[in-house]
Amino acid sequence: MKRGLFRALFIGYSVSSVLLFLYSYTQVDLGLTLTRVSVWQKIQQSFQSVGYFQRPLSATMYVVLLTALFALYACFVHAAARGKVTMKDVWVIIGCITLILVWSYPAFSYDAFNYMFTAKTVLVYHKNPYTIAPIAFGGVDPWLSFLHWTHLPSAYTPLWIALTLPAYIFGFRFFLLTMWNMKILVAVFYLLSVRLIGAIMEQHDRERAVYAMVLFGLNPLVIVESLVSAHNDIVMMAIALFAVYLYSKKKVAAFFVLSVSVALKLMTGALIPVFLFGVKKRINVITASLVAMCMGLAFVLIYREFLPWYLVWVLPFVALTPRRTALVVLASALSLGLLLRYAPFLYYGHWDDPVPALMRWVTWMPIIVSGLYITISKIRTWMYGNRKMAMENRNRKLERN
Repeated sequence: MKRGLFRALFIGYSVSSVLLFLYSYTQVDLGLTLTRVSVWQKIQQSFQSVGYFQRPLSATMYVVLLTALFALYACFVHAAARGKVTMKDVWVIIGCITLILVWSYPAFSYDAFNYMFTAKTVLVYHKNPYTIAPIAFGGVDPWLSFLHWTHLPSAYTPLWIALTLPAYIFGFRFFLLTMWNMKILVAVFYLLSVRLIGAIMEQHDRERAVYAMVLFGLNPLVIVESLVSAHNDIVMMAIALFAVYLYSKKKVAAFFVLSVSVALKLMTGALIPVFLFGVKKRINVITASLVAMCMGLAFVLIYREFLPWYLVWVLPFVALTPRRTALVVLASALSLGLLLRYAPFLYYGHWDDPVPALMRWVTWMPIIVSGLYITISKIRTWMYGNRKMAMENRNRKLERN
């Protein structure tokens, strides 16, 4: 990549990441005090004032940040598609983003706090998180003042709970340190996912390896849901990608690694038939995995709302098929639409009308626009092809005469 363009993108991503880091702390729950230091408490209150009491400003700031991230993403993807990005360029940008956002607040989800409390239930209270709900510690544990879903026992698998225990232990019972430890844990698997996408592409399409890494690693939805909100879906997908990487070399090991991914979160169970039939039918495992995860996502959406981080189940396999331009465009548009779903809540501060209708509208608009763009592009390509063929036929007739 030309040094001037790289510097511009590096500065753009650095500034955007710092602003997103700062913005995340406007969403600190009003019932949560991050530190006892009085100076920092005042700073926290000033940030919360923006997030909770100046909601139009907060929503505007969020949309501006999304616009910046997607504009930078479009520039980087365009350069990578033309082969102008090196592996070093990708890792410098991704490393910068990770180093900044790993310290951010989980602004758009409470899942990270549920991970922390589940570990606390095991290590501090010595209770089984599957038989006792957090609300049982009401009046005892101050965390209940900001936790959500306190009436339900843990929904996380034993393997995931085991992974979170060291993060809690080395938090030394300091809330902020424990929170950052959880985020570091998730960030490591985010980086591993990007690396594995590159490794898999080296096996199947070396020419597009860097492009695929950019498509996934710099997708704003992946950044927000993995590095900011710290959802464990990226952990599940990193291990599933390792299984895909091993599949062409050591199939028994690949099955074992896939079982570990399923043990972390059940969604990658959709890949089991692909791995089983791929051995006998010699199918394209990447394409089949994309289809399987899309079908699994569709099944989940029958019963649940489309939460933004669910798309992380599919995006790695979209990145592994980078030559399907229409699919890449649609996935990017859906990423934008799903992230925009947070904007109505940030503006109104509740989930009542008109928020649900606005969430549907902002989700579908980017998809519709991208669909029109793809259709027009296909028509133009078809018309250009027909025109070119007609000119070639005419030239042949002239040469014969």
